[in-house]
Amino acid sequence: MVLRPIKPLGALLTRVLGMLRPRSPPGSAAARQPGTDSERRLTFMLESVPVNLWSTDAQLNITFSQGAGLHLIGASASEQVGMTLYEVLKTRDPGFTPLAAHLRALQGELVRYETNWRGRSFETRVEPLRAADGRISGTVGIAIDVTDRKSLYDALQTQNVYFATLFENAPEAIAILDEHDHIIRLNGQFTKMFGYTEDESVGRNINDLIVPRDLVGEGEHLTARVTAGENLRVETLRRHKDGHAFWVAISATPFGVADQPGRVYAMYHDISAQKRAEDDLKTLLLVDELTGLPNRRAFITLSEQALKLAMRMERDVLMIFIDVDHLKYINDTYGHLAGDRALIDTARVLRESCREADIIARLGGDEFVALMTVDSDQTAELVCDRIKRRVAMHNEETDRSYDLSLSVGATRSKAEGTMLADLLAQADTALYEQKRRRGRSVHAVSR
Repeated sequence: MVLRPIKPLGALLTRVLGMLRPRSPPGSAAARQPGTDSERRLTFMLESVPVNLWSTDAQLNITFSQGAGLHLIGASASEQVGMTLYEVLKTRDPGFTPLAAHLRALQGELVRYETNWRGRSFETRVEPLRAADGRISGTVGIAIDVTDRKSLYDALQTQNVYFATLFENAPEAIAILDEHDHIIRLNGQFTKMFGYTEDESVGRNINDLIVPRDLVGEGEHLTARVTAGENLRVETLRRHKDGHAFWVAISATPFGVADQPGRVYAMYHDISAQKRAEDDLKTLLLVDELTGLPNRRAFITLSEQALKLAMRMERDVLMIFIDVDHLKYINDTYGHLAGDRALIDTARVLRESCREADIIARLGGDEFVALMTVDSDQTAELVCDRIKRRVAMHNEETDRSYDLSLSVGATRSKAEGTMLADLLAQADTALYEQKRRRGRSVHAVSR
């Protein structure tokens, strides 16, 4: 049984106890004091609020019963007055809470308890009723019908349970922060995502736990915007307890409780896999899948940056256009896998012939290109000869059904004032001039 104090009843009971104590003899000064107005006001109050008020004598015979609460349980004062408490309660079990409370009151105790009676909930107070000489002459009790209040309380409790369940079992990591970025509450997914338990986190500044040091200012700014009433969704880096950083999407919204300062409800979603997929997609868009070299799109971007750098350094640039000879013949004779191997071999030969800083790309089909910043003594002829020597070494070292053959054209130019498209056109012209001079007489040689 839950015992709860009923603070507002003290004054009411004091007045009621005065009414229920023996009256002064007729004709006395006390009897002549006007009391009927007070009694009427008290009766009106009792009949207007969901309260039951009663008294018993020492044998637990009901001597008084009044209050609007009686109507709520389908009873009336007239049917109770004169009955014993045993008859009203329909039990003589001294362990039955309402009866036990009255028995204890007859022993001088003040008893509070909560009970259900005929489908209604009551908070009840029972205490001794004393005669003028202080002797206990019975009991007096008052009960407030709290059914509606209890229903509302139960509904709020149910709502709190629902919220707690949703909060704890949410698939997102959730943290509730105060206006100073201190953690008020977090869920299990937060612990799973960031590694910090609730005991380690509550009361601490979230920026000290999960925000990389160089992003603390960003974290504080985000909280300030949300507490000011803004809803936010951002993608940023956050830090695990073990120190590694990862990408998260943060959805933050302000909320308040009564007159408390603004709170921040922040949800975190790990988007590391999404970011990796985006990076992979970018790579696919910029890298030739077969050879692993940059593709045309990447080559243009990288080359424009290289030209700007060479211009600042006042250096020359060398553009080399490379064509795989007889690729169609290799495909038709030995199959497309052999043709793919020829392209892969070409990419390897070019990597081994150029420096790491040089930009090598496959433009598509059998066409490759390289752009490099060169010193004054590094001529196009030297670079082209190095490529040809590396092709010859490859043919000697590799067991293929054909010899790899490349046509190479190159052009050298000052970086300043040079357009990338012009360099490509000049190198392409040099390539086809070389092929013309060779008379297209060279064919892939079978082994």
